[in-house]
Amino acid sequence: MTDDVISQAKEAFVNGVQQFERGELSAARESFQEALRLAPGRPSVLLNLGLTNFRLGDLGAAENLLHSAVEAEPESLDAWTALAHTHFASSHWELGVLSHERALELGAHSPQLRQQLAESLARLGRHPQAALHCQALLNQDDSNADNWTFLGDLQREMGQLQEAAHSYRQALARGGDAQMLHHCLAALSPQQQAPAPPRRYVQTLFDEYAADFDDHLVGLLRYQGHDKLIEHLPQPPAQGWSRVLDLGCGTGLCGQLIRSRAKHLSGVDLSPAMIAKAGARGVYDELITGDINDHLAHSGEHFDLVLAADVFIYVGPLERTFELLGQRMSSGACLAFTIEPAAQGAGVQLLPSLRYAHSTTYLQALAQANHFGNWQQVHAPIRQDQDHPVDGLYIYLRKL
Repeated sequence: MTDDVISQAKEAFVNGVQQFERGELSAARESFQEALRLAPGRPSVLLNLGLTNFRLGDLGAAENLLHSAVEAEPESLDAWTALAHTHFASSHWELGVLSHERALELGAHSPQLRQQLAESLARLGRHPQAALHCQALLNQDDSNADNWTFLGDLQREMGQLQEAAHSYRQALARGGDAQMLHHCLAALSPQQQAPAPPRRYVQTLFDEYAADFDDHLVGLLRYQGHDKLIEHLPQPPAQGWSRVLDLGCGTGLCGQLIRSRAKHLSGVDLSPAMIAKAGARGVYDELITGDINDHLAHSGEHFDLVLAADVFIYVGPLERTFELLGQRMSSGACLAFTIEPAAQGAGVQLLPSLRYAHSTTYLQALAQANHFGNWQQVHAPIRQDQDHPVDGLYIYLRKL
């Protein structure tokens, strides 16, 4: 490489740094690309171009560049830190754990890095390790209500209910989300009457879950609720189901299975991110973002098939839902849904998982009150939880 080329590369690099600092990210990317063309493989250029792509939202390009940066300079804390943030933003949890751990080994002291590592471990179901990192954050600063809440969530998932209650109360004392924390505490006290969930909890949960929902739910948790629910449906009319409503449609797992038997298929979900994923499948005639009860109350449509796969476990009390379904379903229409069964006589239980269980006696009473009959049920797991099958019921009713 000649002195002239080295000089040009340095000039392009300095221009890129100045443009980056002024927030001129597109111009900075062009300058760093020119510097990299003139000085291929230079770690400082790879790092800065990777950071610029990260800021521009081009996560794939950022990952590739930052991988090259850490390969070129394996002891670079800045490169490993940037790569860790990129893995986290890309929802690449396994790679993220490795890059976060490496950054911490090299001396990173960022609470954000440790918090991201804890969340990545939790996403992979590695709750004990996640809890250790969360506790380390609290050992440094116990004033953060969000970290107390996160620790409580991890302890609740691990079945450490007394410890979880302590963490939630610590979060409350530090100004945490009172509505959500009281909901979590109620889940730890099954003798209490089950409250309805905070609506924004359900929306936020699934908005954040949407990006890797299918991979996590079907791949990691072995979810089969959609398959089993559709598999055991009664035979449709000869011409197919006329109007089908997919309640809590999520990313469209049920929709893609029922599409060939539905003349018109609509879906409703509280999460805009889930609706966007469902829309990308291209199987729905109509998608609505909103609460299922609100939609049923205001829709003028009548349906001959309504599906609710893994939905009622996030709704809780179902009196209003069944009342509205009774108004929106034609005589002979089929209602098919899944539940996690509660003990007989328990009615509705808010479980430590923050999901609801329903007893068959409770559901049969609702069905009778709203003119549903022909009860059929299939007993089969819905998903895995902590490597154990989650017991489920697949229930099929006819509108009388």
